[in-house]
Amino acid sequence: MSWKRLLVSIPLGFLIMIADGLCLILVNRLYLPEHPPGWMIHAFYLFDAWPLFITQRVFPKVEHGPTFLAVAAAGLIDLIVFSAIVYALLSWRALRKARG
Repeated sequence: MSWKRLLVSIPLGFLIMIADGLCLILVNRLYLPEHPPGWMIHAFYLFDAWPLFITQRVFPKVEHGPTFLAVAAAGLIDLIVFSAIVYALLSWRALRKARG
């Protein structure tokens, strides 16, 4: 395990989450004054919010929507998953570079 790669992959994983939100904003702006198609919004939303479906069942719901703990845990899970993917890609790239 390379600490340098890990310290690079965590901010890159966070940037993936932020970039998805910015792309969602951009799509909404491009379709103004109307609304974009539902399937498009759903795809951008689910890219970041899929862990929320799991954490809502762990933390009890309030009357209207998920609790703060459910949203925070979902964000943490998302960050861990994206950072692990980026770390795996950086490791694969370093291994390929070392071979040839």
